[in-house]
Amino acid sequence: MPPPPPVVEQRGHGGSRDSLALTLTSAFNSAAGLLGFVIAAWVMPQEEVGRATEFVSAMQLIGGAAQLNLGIGLMRWLPGAGRRSVRLVFGSLLLIMPLSGLVGLCYGLVVPRVTEVAAGDGPFGWGLLLLVLGCAGWGVYVVHDFVLVAVGRPWIAVWRTGTFAVTRIALLAVLGAGLASQGMVLSWVIPVVLWIAAGTVVLWFVVRRYAAAGDAGRLPSRASMAAFLAPTAVAQFGAVLLYNQVPLLANFRMGNEIGAVFFIAWQATVVVDTAAVFFTNSLAVQTAREPHRAAELARSTRRRMLTVFVPLLALGAVLSWPVLRALGEGYTVGAPVLAALMVGVLFRLVVVFELARRQADGDGFGYARLSLLNSGLVVALAWLVPLPDPGTAHPALVMLPFVAAYIVVQAAFAALVTLGDRGTPAAHAAA
Repeated sequence: MPPPPPVVEQRGHGGSRDSLALTLTSAFNSAAGLLGFVIAAWVMPQEEVGRATEFVSAMQLIGGAAQLNLGIGLMRWLPGAGRRSVRLVFGSLLLIMPLSGLVGLCYGLVVPRVTEVAAGDGPFGWGLLLLVLGCAGWGVYVVHDFVLVAVGRPWIAVWRTGTFAVTRIALLAVLGAGLASQGMVLSWVIPVVLWIAAGTVVLWFVVRRYAAAGDAGRLPSRASMAAFLAPTAVAQFGAVLLYNQVPLLANFRMGNEIGAVFFIAWQATVVVDTAAVFFTNSLAVQTAREPHRAAELARSTRRRMLTVFVPLLALGAVLSWPVLRALGEGYTVGAPVLAALMVGVLFRLVVVFELARRQADGDGFGYARLSLLNSGLVVALAWLVPLPDPGTAHPALVMLPFVAAYIVVQAAFAALVTLGDRGTPAAHAAA
């Protein structure tokens, strides 16, 4: 392992600013996604909404998994990289994009129903191209945000994400009514391609300037990088499965109509969950800049997270019925499901903070173990838990086993993390 970077107090790199910027980028993305599905519910038949969610979930699943957790790695390594920053950043991007596109190609061939949604009335190859482009772009989309935060330009990330969200919603409003599920596909893929192209140019100038202002820089050895990335990349795949495979399984097992209701309820939880993950991910770059304040930074991050997100969860539970009622009678059955899922996210906040703390400490295997067990158990239960017959049972009862599995798993892990880690030195330091 190389020696840690020197302790340098850096102005303009406050932890609160980084946390706020990352939270806003996540909130814009997630809220725009949720609003997009709300608009889709108004302008498309419910079954078409369900079909469109299959493409979006598959694209985000593949793009998120192909990131290999390099976003967090870059946040940890860029503060000490100096003039090596350009090579570090663009080497990472050139690894993620082809990998994500290749996996998207294979996925589209193995699961043709997703490709057919993208193709609409066009040829299968057109749908496959859209899937490949969407996956390749989404694989690096979030990584751009992490890089901008790490080099001290977090508000560029906020503006970038905000304009992306507005454009995506506008395209859906224009294309959705006429093209149905394919319109939603295009409302994602077109902005992803354009924003990644423009964002790459911006990153080139921003990172070069950051590198020129630094010293010779140093990076961890390849072995050290691999020791961090190998377990955490696998664990990140578990989190991506949690966000995206669960609604896919709901569609496959419940049918598109009930699956559309579950997807919107699930998407609301993802808004809060991913915002909390982004909020706490800033702990990695804060700790890299000021390792001597690791315990203090962890305490502050946890306190701010709870202050921000617990009220949001309560508000989400209260507003579940009126929000879903506005979408139409077919969606109101999801109100108790959404309210119950908010309870599950409350327990998951404990897990989210613990994951962020382990990443910031460089505990790759500890992070991987916790993330994989938590996410993997939820996905496994969503796959295997018996469901009432969707053709005869009330839709809320059909969704209930998925919801119960999520709440039970998150509550159990929150208890285990709280009780089990109190005895560790790191936990005492962060308490």
